[in-house]
Amino acid sequence: MKIKDIGEFGFIKLINKGLINNPEAVVQGIGDDTAVLAPSGKNQLLFTTDMMVEEVHFSLRYATYRQVGHKALAVNLSDIAAMGGKPTHAVVSLGVPPERAVEDLQELYRGMADLAARFGVNIVGGDTVKTAGQLVINVALLGEVAPGRAIYRSGAEEGDYILVTGTLGDSAAGLYLFQNQDVELAQEIGDTLRKRHLEPEPRLDIGPLLAETGLVTAINDISDGLAREISEICEASGVGCRLIDKKIPISEEARVLGEITGHSPVEWALNGGEDFQLVFTVEPDGLDEIEETLRKRGVAYGIVGVITSLEQGIGLVTEKGIQPLAKGGYDHFSG
Repeated sequence: MKIKDIGEFGFIKLINKGLINNPEAVVQGIGDDTAVLAPSGKNQLLFTTDMMVEEVHFSLRYATYRQVGHKALAVNLSDIAAMGGKPTHAVVSLGVPPERAVEDLQELYRGMADLAARFGVNIVGGDTVKTAGQLVINVALLGEVAPGRAIYRSGAEEGDYILVTGTLGDSAAGLYLFQNQDVELAQEIGDTLRKRHLEPEPRLDIGPLLAETGLVTAINDISDGLAREISEICEASGVGCRLIDKKIPISEEARVLGEITGHSPVEWALNGGEDFQLVFTVEPDGLDEIEETLRKRGVAYGIVGVITSLEQGIGLVTEKGIQPLAKGGYDHFSG
C-alpha cells in the first residue's frame, strides 16, 4: 500500500500509537491544531530543529527506513545533550513522494519511536506533505535545563583543557565503506563502522551530568567534524586553541580501515562529522573532578588539547610542528 492510497490523515491515524512516553507532560498530543503541553517547574526551555533530505543526509541505498528515523531524532537529541539539557517533546514533519510504501514510513516512525522511548521523549505532532521526488524529514525538539546550567559555546578561556567523549571518525569511516564497497575488511569491523554512521548515539548519558558539575566552560556536539566544532567554540569565545593529533581518540576499527585504504583516521575525525560525540572545555582546577565523573560513568574520553589566546590562532600539533587548522567540516552550500 502506498501513502497516496490512504492520504495524509489516514497516515496520521496509522502512526499515532506509542508516541507518548511521558503522558503527564502532555495535555493534548496529535489530533488537534497544536499540541498542548504542561511545563515543568522553573526550568528553562531548549528548542532545536534539524532537517534531513534524501541523498543529501542519508541514502536508502544502504540505510533502512528504521535507521533513517533513528538518525533523524538522534541528531536533535545530540543538540539537547550539548546544552546539558533533557529532551521532552518532538514534532515531526515529512515531505513524502506519493509512491512511497506506507509500511516503509511506519518503519521510519518506529525508528524514531524506539529512540524516543529510551529517553522519555513524546512525539506530539507534526505535518505530512507531498514532495516531487525525495523524502524530507524535519524534527523539531523541545528540551529543558535548570536555570543557569545551560552550557554555551562562548565560555572557553585561555588555559582550559579540551576534551572529547568517545572515539572520533567512526561515522566518516562507515560512510567511506558504503561509498567504497569493494574494500576487503573483516565483517565485524565493517559492521561496527557502518552502524556508527547509521545509528549514532546522542550523549544524553553525559551532557546533563557535565552541566551539573558547573566546571565545563564551553561545549559543542560533533556533528560536522572536530575541526569545525572546536573552531565554533573558539570563535564564540574569542580564543585560539591547540589540538594534538596524537591525542584524538581513534577506534581500532577506524585505524584498521585507515591502514588498509591509506586514509588518515585523524582526518576523518577532524573533518568527517556525524560522530555526535561531545567536545568541551574545562577549567584547569576542574579537570580532576571531570575526569573522575567520566570514569565513574564509564565514559571513554580524551584530552585533546588546550585553549590558547586569540592571537595564537587555531592550530593542530603534529610531528611536523604546529599546522594551521582549517575549519573544515560539512557546509551545505560550499561543499
